[in-house]
Amino acid sequence: MTVPTSDEPADTDAPASVWEGVDFAEMLGGRRGIIDASIPGVLLVIVNAFAPLGWAIAAACASAVVLAVVRLVRGEPLRQAVMGLGGIAVAAAIAAFSGQAKRYFLPGILLNVGYGLVALGSIAVRRPLLGYVTALIDRGYAHWREDAGLRRAAMWATALWAAVFVLRASVQGYLYVHNRVHWLAPVKLGMGLPLTAIALAGTLLLLEGRRREPAAEEGVST
Repeated sequence: MTVPTSDEPADTDAPASVWEGVDFAEMLGGRRGIIDASIPGVLLVIVNAFAPLGWAIAAACASAVVLAVVRLVRGEPLRQAVMGLGGIAVAAAIAAFSGQAKRYFLPGILLNVGYGLVALGSIAVRRPLLGYVTALIDRGYAHWREDAGLRRAAMWATALWAAVFVLRASVQGYLYVHNRVHWLAPVKLGMGLPLTAIALAGTLLLLEGRRREPAAEEGVST
């Protein structure tokens, strides 16, 4: 059997978990990304308070384009900006077609409803969504189906995210139905990154200590 010599450097660069190599702040767009994504909606509500809806939609779309250009000039990632432009274009088209500024926020509300239903449905069939997501990110959690403790933790983590989605949909849906348009933009901003950070922290806490090292793919050389 080959015995490593003291001259061979230890593999200290490999992360203990794939989670350690994932930049969650970058995935969420960071504080800057959340603010940039909220500016068009806030601007639409403000402009629509004293100008026709068409002007409000134009202002929202123009602000999204300006933010994307600023990111480009600064050499910052454009992923959030491009995704944001697509979402804003869809939301603005719905608002323009319906003639109501509040319809701008409808796609986001419906997305949260959909996410909440999927999360709750996965719990109901005892296949928690976070089990699959976690195993996809880190193979050290691929055994979640066989590990009762990890499966239970994945159920609770999925329930936590479901609560976030349901809370967002309920509060924003209430404001939408009762025409509290001026509150929709700030509430969407306030329930964005803060709730996501709480759900992410709770997920990591629930999964703490339940990771297993993936089986080595290469045999021991003899």
